[in-house]
Amino acid sequence: MTAQEPPALNEATSWSPIDLTAVLNGTYKVQPPTYMKRTDGVALLYPGKVNGVHGESESGKSLLMHAVTAEELAAGRRVLFIDFESDQATVVTRILMLGATPEQISANLHYIRPECNPIALAQERQAWERLMQTRYSLAVIDGVTEAFSVYGVGSMDNDEVSTWGRNVPRQIAQRTGAAVVLIDHVTKSAENRSRFAIGAQAKMSYLTGASYSVEVIAPIGVGMTGKLAIRIGKDRPGLVRPYGGDWRKSDRTQEVAVALIDSQDRGRIKYALMPPRDFIDAGTPDKHAKLSEDILQAVRDSPEALSFRALDTVVRGKQDAKRAAIQELVNTGQLETYPGPRNSTLHRIPNQRDTQPELKQCECIPS
Repeated sequence: MTAQEPPALNEATSWSPIDLTAVLNGTYKVQPPTYMKRTDGVALLYPGKVNGVHGESESGKSLLMHAVTAEELAAGRRVLFIDFESDQATVVTRILMLGATPEQISANLHYIRPECNPIALAQERQAWERLMQTRYSLAVIDGVTEAFSVYGVGSMDNDEVSTWGRNVPRQIAQRTGAAVVLIDHVTKSAENRSRFAIGAQAKMSYLTGASYSVEVIAPIGVGMTGKLAIRIGKDRPGLVRPYGGDWRKSDRTQEVAVALIDSQDRGRIKYALMPPRDFIDAGTPDKHAKLSEDILQAVRDSPEALSFRALDTVVRGKQDAKRAAIQELVNTGQLETYPGPRNSTLHRIPNQRDTQPELKQCECIPS
C-alpha cells in the first residue's frame, strides 16, 4: 500500500454510502407506530424513534406513561424507565395499580435513577453499555429538565441540547429498538406556549417520531375520574395525523386521543385511551352522550348480555364511536363485561341478571 492510498475499511462507518436499493425498488417501508394503542387499535408511539410527551405540572403526563408501561409489561415486553423526577416506590406502585403484576415488573421492568453522566465514570459507562445491548419495546425518560442538570446541559443552549439528544435518547432508540418517550414540561404562560416543550429550539430536532402535548379535560385525583386530551404537535413519519381530529389554528395541533384515568377505586387505577372527541362524534358532545345512552338502553332492553356485534346491529352510529363509548361506559362502571363464546366479549348492566355465566373481570377492548 502506497502512502497515498487510503487504508482499507473492514466495516461500514457512518460516513460510508448507504445502500439505497430498498428505497429505489420500493421495498423500503417506514416502521409504523406500534405502542400506546387507542381502544380502536390505532397506535401513537413509533418504535426505534424518539417521541415526546409534554404538559403542565400535574397534567398527568407521567401517569399516562406509567399506564403505557403497565400495558407493555402485561404484554410480556421489556421496558426501560429512566427516572430523573420521582422514585421507585411511587412509580412501581402506580404501575401495579394500573394492572401489572409483581412478576411482570420483576421480569421485564428495568428502572434506573441516574445521578451522573454515564460517560464520566468507568463503572457507569459499563452499566450504560449493558442497557444499550438490551432490546426494549418502550424506553421512558421522565424529567428532561432534571436530566439536563445531571448531564450539565444548559436547557437554553441549542448546541448542548442537540448533543444530548444525539448521545442519549437517539442512542437508546437506535441501539435498543425502543419507542423512546421524553416526558417534559411546558412554559407556565399559555399565551407564549408553542407545540413543544420548554427550553431550547433544538429539542424539536432530536424528535424523530411523534410529539404530544397533554391537556386536562377533567382533573385527575384519588376518588375521581379524570380525562386528558392528547394532542399531536409533530409527526415526522406522518402516520398518526390521519387519525387525529380537527386542526387547532392557535398552535397547529390535533387532538389524537383522550385518556380516561379512573381512580375511584383507591386500590386500582383504570385506564383507557380513546379516539379524539371530534373524530368519534363529529365534534358534537350531545351525539356522544346520545350514543352512550342508546347503547345502555339496548343492553337494558335485551333479555341477555350483548356482544359488540349485536350492539353494532341495533345501535346506529360509526363503529369507532361505538367502541369508544362502550369502553368509556365500562370504565365508568355503567357497563360490565365478561368473556362470551368464540372469543367475543359480552356486555350487561351491573347487577342485571341473565343466563350468562358469572362476571369475570375483563380489561380487554370490546370486540
